[in-house]
Amino acid sequence: MTQARPSRVWPTRDFGRGEAIQARLGIDLISGELLAAIIIFAANIEFHLEGAIWKLRGQAMTPKPDTDTKVTDRLRLFDVEVANLTDDNQRKMLETWSKATRSGFIIRNNIVHGVTIPFPTGGTMMMRNPQWGGVQRKQSFGSFSPDDSVLRMTRDSFATLFRVIHALAADHPNVLMEPLASRALNEARSMLGEFADHTYGPHHEKY
Repeated sequence: MTQARPSRVWPTRDFGRGEAIQARLGIDLISGELLAAIIIFAANIEFHLEGAIWKLRGQAMTPKPDTDTKVTDRLRLFDVEVANLTDDNQRKMLETWSKATRSGFIIRNNIVHGVTIPFPTGGTMMMRNPQWGGVQRKQSFGSFSPDDSVLRMTRDSFATLFRVIHALAADHPNVLMEPLASRALNEARSMLGEFADHTYGPHHEKY
């Protein structure tokens, strides 16, 4: 009689119980995919932002670039170059891009550095620098409600930001001239600006 083999033990799977914890935190396959896309798009935006700065400067990147810094400083350097543009349409477009991106990275930080709080009635919230128990944090409070519709709008806004900065860094000006480009940037700025505000709730029916 053949003896049944005992099921194989995978320590991280069996002890970690990743799927169960993910479900308990209110992250399903749909929201998990959208959150991952937002984080990945943000990383690519940060990378191409550096190349875009040097493209605007009309110079090759130096061995020790001043753009090798955190994203907020990199955005300040970007704004300096954008302010020098003589093409009004391009300058306004990239100014809108910068404002939308600043809001976008607040959301990215709320996701990446936020503690996940599931609600008993369903849904969840990500809270960065919570001040429970009277604790005073050095950094400001932030939160994000990953409702499916909010996640989709945020993902699409990040995709818009990514397409624009990649086109600028890779010298593909035709992308910036697409009929929907300016409208998409304006919409991204509006949506990301609201979602970055911790007083915003997905029950608002603006979009």
